[in-house]
Amino acid sequence: MTTIDAAMQEAFVYSFPLYEMARTRYVATQFPLNVNRQPVGSLVHRRALSDHNSRQVTTPNNDTLYSSAWLDLANGPLELSVPRIAGRYWSIQFMDAYSSTAQLVGSRTDGEGGMRLWLALEGDPTPAPAGVRVLRLPTRDMWMLVRIVVDNTQDAPAVHALQDQIKLGSVPAALSQAPAQAPSSPALANIPVPSPLSPRGSNFNGANYLAIVNAALARNPVPQNVELLKKWVDVSVKPSYAATENIVSESSAAAWSSALPALYASLRTGVPTRASTVQGWQMPHPANGVYKDAQGDHYPLRAAVALGGLGALPAPEAVYLSAVVDSQGQALSGQHRYRVRIPAGGVPAQAFWSLSMYQVEADGRLFFTDNPINRYALGDRSPNLTKNPDGTLDIVVQASAPQDSALLPRWLPAPQGAFRMMLRAYAPSQALQSGAASLPRIERID
Repeated sequence: MTTIDAAMQEAFVYSFPLYEMARTRYVATQFPLNVNRQPVGSLVHRRALSDHNSRQVTTPNNDTLYSSAWLDLANGPLELSVPRIAGRYWSIQFMDAYSSTAQLVGSRTDGEGGMRLWLALEGDPTPAPAGVRVLRLPTRDMWMLVRIVVDNTQDAPAVHALQDQIKLGSVPAALSQAPAQAPSSPALANIPVPSPLSPRGSNFNGANYLAIVNAALARNPVPQNVELLKKWVDVSVKPSYAATENIVSESSAAAWSSALPALYASLRTGVPTRASTVQGWQMPHPANGVYKDAQGDHYPLRAAVALGGLGALPAPEAVYLSAVVDSQGQALSGQHRYRVRIPAGGVPAQAFWSLSMYQVEADGRLFFTDNPINRYALGDRSPNLTKNPDGTLDIVVQASAPQDSALLPRWLPAPQGAFRMMLRAYAPSQALQSGAASLPRIERID
């Protein structure tokens, strides 16, 4: 077993979100096999809800349509126009290069929207025009992710029309007063290409990992604890990348190649990602999505979420409860049948809630499972969910269709093997955020 240097372990935990953001951006904007790749600074709209073929980002939802844009604020601000979005949940999340949520707008805080947003790098002196709301963003590279809830298939065209009204544009060059970029801050085209299998598969490439991380560090201000980076110079993590120089020795690259499998595995099993287990459900850490609180910065949490749920929203916006065991503490498996009993009154969320089914991949990522009825989630917007006389709701979880046809509307198909269920609540109540609310009970019935 590979012995991992302590400095390398710390550097990896800190830097992995940078790598994962760069890898995700590459897939979205440059990967030749992605026929829907988008230029940086442009919006791309998903027109269909995520299904079992959706594998760009782990743990997708089946509730909202996404609009996405990768931003580069080095050349000045961008203006975003948001239409009026009435009667439905929506949010726009701005994640920095380190994967933390830097800004968030949406129905929970901004009602029906109808606004112009001025997206500017912190320190950019470009004057904002009248009538815009200024959002100061901490890094040059940002990921903007729009979510708009869809009630059903017939509702999708209405959401498409809303997506088409979202406009993202550059500020005229004559107006922009963006600060000049330092020579050590390379253009996007000069950032190394992530190795296709690194660090997801068996071809772990240390030189590639370091080149991408150091390029990202050079392009984007370190948000806090700058002194940390001085500790990692000896393991070749440093914001001094230039496209024409090789800052990584062969021995250091080889050491990282050797250590990456164990480092990657440690994110799945060795870092604290949950604050607690409540009523059999794993409660997310309160710092989820922002990765800092009064106790300080939570780099291990940030790294683990970058692996298992990149793009997670902060707790006041959405709570993600996950279950891997039943009420008796036994691992969930498609070899068995289960009943998930939703308490009377449902899950306390002002926007909506849903229960999603994921198969567990060998590398720990979670994706929807293929099934004959193309159903990946059930929730408060699902039709024909007959409740019990006491107001509770029973969801049937199993791999094969229930023999009783009356149960079909409440059937959430499971894979044949290990699975995880995710309970999402958007605009959750304080009781739900704190773990005080009554949660669904998962009972094995065979």
